[in-house]
Amino acid sequence: MGGNFREKYEQAFKELTDTAGARAFDLGRHALVILLKALGVTEGDKIGVCGFTCLSVIEAVKVCEAVPVYLDVDEHLCINPQEILRQPVRSLKAVILQHSFGIPGRLDELLEACDKIGAKVIEDCSHSLGCKWEGMPLGKFGEGAVYSFQWEKPYTTGQGGMLTVNSPELFEEVDRAIDAYVLDVPWMFELRLEFQRRVNGLFKRNYFVKQNGKNIELKSAFEFYRGYARFAGELTSRAGLKQLENWPKLEKLRRENCRIIEEWLVRSGLNMWPMPAKADVVMLRYPILTQHKEIIIEKAHRQGIDLEGWYDSPVHPLNGEDLKKVSYHKGDCQRAESMLGRLVHLPTGYSFRKEDLSRVLSLF
Repeated sequence: MGGNFREKYEQAFKELTDTAGARAFDLGRHALVILLKALGVTEGDKIGVCGFTCLSVIEAVKVCEAVPVYLDVDEHLCINPQEILRQPVRSLKAVILQHSFGIPGRLDELLEACDKIGAKVIEDCSHSLGCKWEGMPLGKFGEGAVYSFQWEKPYTTGQGGMLTVNSPELFEEVDRAIDAYVLDVPWMFELRLEFQRRVNGLFKRNYFVKQNGKNIELKSAFEFYRGYARFAGELTSRAGLKQLENWPKLEKLRRENCRIIEEWLVRSGLNMWPMPAKADVVMLRYPILTQHKEIIIEKAHRQGIDLEGWYDSPVHPLNGEDLKKVSYHKGDCQRAESMLGRLVHLPTGYSFRKEDLSRVLSLF
């Protein structure tokens, strides 16, 4: 079922996350599609998603012909447990618990709420590698978890995603879904596909196809953004193995940088981001709320400061009328909309520069 580097990468990731099995994919959205399929998600099923998420998550839900149900957030920018409890029993096939910036929100309450309404739990760990809840790694609390390694995720392989599961039985279902839905491309075509993917990215085009050649159409207006499911190639897997070797050093760096940022916030009289008492968090980026987001971001960019405002809307990067195309309507998640209009965040990884902090304070 694949090349030597991918198998080693999957085994190493399985051991790191202490899970029952792992499979590496070309993109995180591919991993989510396969996990949804393995959990039996079919046409018309409703999937609970965070009202602070990425189009890739919604794309995977729609590729499975399921319906996203947007759930508003709490103070952590994670799903508010009460939003789950408001859903009728058995109305949601699954809930995707996104651990925003590495924070698991009110995880005990979230798991209890999903259990009460009979929804399966998928953890979106794209921001949260290395994070724990009462000493247990995130990703071990639901049926399975998905990870993304694009850009500034916990570590990056350029592209790439991973799926992990917590039972051997579900792992068998994952491999059955892979046999049915993944386009397995020989290594010799990997460079050509990488080039094509980059060209397609300029036009927001990807293609998700079944192994038998049948296209899976997105049932939204985003017909140009379909995505295809493909295993991580040997180049990506080799990069992933190297990043896993380097992960302890990066994790330590992120923790140290967060400590520096929080000390600076306290000295400056600014609020630290709220953290659940049971959580041990390795922050992907450090979030701050401001009433002057656009002005501050513009000034930061002019000064070459890495201060960003990803997620300007509940389904990043969509805005305005485009949100309706993914079944989101203004006001569906009012708290998320309010917080996103004020959210900026600092790096915690290698791009963090301590000398920028005083300059950031002057912007605020």
